[in-house]
Amino acid sequence: MDHIRTQSKRILSKRAVLSVVGVTLVVACGVGLASVDFSTQRVERDKVSIDTVRHGLMEVKVHANGQLVPRNVEYLASQVTGRVLTKNLRPGAMVKKGDLLAELSNPQLTASAAEAESAWKGSVNTLNASRADLRATLINQEAALMQAKFALERAQRRLDAEQSLMPGVIPRVEHDATVLTAAQGREQVDMETRRTAAVRINAQEKMSADQARSDELKKAMERANDQVANLRIVAGIDGVVQEMNIDVGQQLQPGSPIGRIARPDDLYAELRVSAREANDILIGQKVSVDTRNGLVDGTVTRVDPSVINGTVVVDVTLDGKLPLGARPQLPVEGTIFLTRIADATYVGRPSYVKPDATVSVYKIDPGGQYAIRVPIHVGKVSMDLMQVTGGLAPGDQVITSETGEWQGQEKILLK
Repeated sequence: MDHIRTQSKRILSKRAVLSVVGVTLVVACGVGLASVDFSTQRVERDKVSIDTVRHGLMEVKVHANGQLVPRNVEYLASQVTGRVLTKNLRPGAMVKKGDLLAELSNPQLTASAAEAESAWKGSVNTLNASRADLRATLINQEAALMQAKFALERAQRRLDAEQSLMPGVIPRVEHDATVLTAAQGREQVDMETRRTAAVRINAQEKMSADQARSDELKKAMERANDQVANLRIVAGIDGVVQEMNIDVGQQLQPGSPIGRIARPDDLYAELRVSAREANDILIGQKVSVDTRNGLVDGTVTRVDPSVINGTVVVDVTLDGKLPLGARPQLPVEGTIFLTRIADATYVGRPSYVKPDATVSVYKIDPGGQYAIRVPIHVGKVSMDLMQVTGGLAPGDQVITSETGEWQGQEKILLK
């Protein structure tokens, strides 16, 4: 009997212990559930970017995409009407100034040039014949003037001699006749002098008219020859053929585009900067250009005053030697160094932040469990950093990634 009682007491003791343990577990679970924050939105910690606020030298930079552009480009266009007879080169070919790129055909232009040359040669022959005739006419007139002068001189000498013998030796009638002959001689010389001058002027005017006609026909011939020469499409500069937009047999009109040649050794970078980031870009600022095959330094030389599709074109002169593979239209990335701030409080820049603005960011609490939305004032912004002029202190941690669906929450829980 004593043994049976002992066994019952042991069973009751185990049941009591299990009951106490069960109650304890229930209470613990209740306390744990009560401590869990179900009201705050949860965000996975590994899906957000967190950065620490720092203090020191901040370099303000702007990032932009663009391309290499040739500084010296020749655009080729047809100057005459013609059909493409040959196409000698393709894009990528190296050419020298004067190399033949293509040739056009236009029989009408060729015939017109031959006719113009024939007309000019005929005018030259006419000019030479007129020059010879006018020269002969002028010589004859000059000879008549000379004879008149000789006749006057004879009459004047006779008159001088008779005057020395007068009176009495030479009859009065003969002397009067000599005086009249001398007067006629003077009139004849004067008339022949005026006639000679008129002949000379007439000869000059006739020669000028013939020369003008010949020059006009020569220019017409040169224009015709230029049109024939324009049937040959030649390179105007040394460079690389960028485009050849013609095919054999194609009919071209004046102004039709043919191709483009560029100097591959004289390139600059054309960057397209977001309009909101271009306000602080100035001529003379340094730039680092990434050609994806190496970096090359550059300097801002032009900032386009207009905004096109939300971007501003910035030209960058490349100061260093271009890496291998650099060619026109090669896509590049540029980093423009705007300024340096010596004593700046800064942190990683969220993509939605604009310069000189008040924005809200999520600051991690000291316990690292919650992120609380706080307003901050932003000064300068760089392509990956922002200057904080109020609202944060060095050592603070903030979320720098996109806020997404929890945007507008005053507090989030990081799990």
